[in-house]
Amino acid sequence: MKIFLKILLTFTAVSVILFYSCSELPEGFKSNSAPETYLSLFPDSIISPQKTRIKISWWGDDPDGLVQGYRFSFDSLNWTFTPNNDSTFLLIIVGNDSTFRFWVSAVDNEGNIDPTPATNLYPVYNSPPDVRFNLGTEIPDTTFPVASFAWTGTDPDGDNTIKYYHWALNDTNNWRRIPGNINLITLKLDSGIVPNTNNVFYLKAEDIAGKFSPVRRMPDSTRRWFVRPKTGNILLINDYFRTAPTDVNQAVAFYRNALDSAYLNAYSYLDIKVANGANIPKIINPMFVETLRLFQCVIWFANRGNSPVDNPNFELAQQSLPFYFASGGKIFFSCGFPNTIDAQGSIINFAPVDSVTFYQVTTMPLQTQISWDPSYPILESGSPGPDRVRGIIFRAPAYPVYKIPFNPPYDTARMTVCIKDSQTNPKVVFMSLPLNRVNFNGNATVFLRRIISTEFGITN
Repeated sequence: MKIFLKILLTFTAVSVILFYSCSELPEGFKSNSAPETYLSLFPDSIISPQKTRIKISWWGDDPDGLVQGYRFSFDSLNWTFTPNNDSTFLLIIVGNDSTFRFWVSAVDNEGNIDPTPATNLYPVYNSPPDVRFNLGTEIPDTTFPVASFAWTGTDPDGDNTIKYYHWALNDTNNWRRIPGNINLITLKLDSGIVPNTNNVFYLKAEDIAGKFSPVRRMPDSTRRWFVRPKTGNILLINDYFRTAPTDVNQAVAFYRNALDSAYLNAYSYLDIKVANGANIPKIINPMFVETLRLFQCVIWFANRGNSPVDNPNFELAQQSLPFYFASGGKIFFSCGFPNTIDAQGSIINFAPVDSVTFYQVTTMPLQTQISWDPSYPILESGSPGPDRVRGIIFRAPAYPVYKIPFNPPYDTARMTVCIKDSQTNPKVVFMSLPLNRVNFNGNATVFLRRIISTEFGITN
């Protein structure tokens, strides 16, 4: 009995001790420990200056749980959560260089945050931007007072760090600034272009830290860019190739004489075939379109289209004339069609031509009369006369002006060779043969002057 009581008392004492041991935890003991955080570069490590776009890596360790993510900051006040172990940052600096402190704390699966973030200093330097004119956009040697320039800006710290472009004309004393998301500009007289002299365009880029690129110029130092003044409201475009100099000279003489007889010194002249098209702007829209818009009316003449190099520049016309018409421009276009036409329905987009006839008038005899609408003067073929002429199949509301009066096999209804896009107030008059070759009786000059003054309402 005494032994039993002794055992019972001993068990009770141990139970009391265990009870108080379990109900009162030792001071400083935590049920879950906070994680620890580490950077790929430890504090006091030697870090060479980095570019403003920098990648920082880190990791964490939790002895009694799992790390579910990280909080990072560059000021220890504003924190961002991420589940990743690294990130690339674009550090915005205000000068040529700067130093940033970075903090990062691991977060475990219980929401505990490392109270002692890993931190380090990151010295950063700013790389200057660069800007280059786009290849294939060089300014022609001679232009009217319109010029477009296109460029691409780059920056090792990120192309989006380019804040401004600065441009200047003819000297670098007066810079003008445009936003960094613009990479094309068109300049006119009100921009500072100076007619009757050589001009130079200067450009430089500025990044968000105020650092500038080298100054670029267009044209380069080996070339000159001459600006011709606009004369009159009519632009005469020569689209003749130089395979037959006599042909070219006769055509130019016809149009110049026709215009001089009514608009002496009141028109401008542009040769787009000389030197393999050196006068054609590389940036068609807006530069060539804006050049056309300097004038109320365009007279565009080309050869009869007897070889690929001698064909009218339909591509240039299609890329520019619809925009010119949209701003109220008007055009008389005279040319022959190419010998070979592979497709119908998409030959031109600037005149109401559905297609053209496959058969041709190979040779038009001297003094062949061309007429249709009796209100227009009768035209007569000269020597040489038009050859390989194709008829026009047009669509309403286009109106026929001239037809060739040949019998079959050409067209029993006569072959249409001149149309206008509407019977009254037209903006397009299109002729599928060279007008200068049907001026034997001088009426081609009368016809052209009527188109300009009466149909288009152009005065100077």
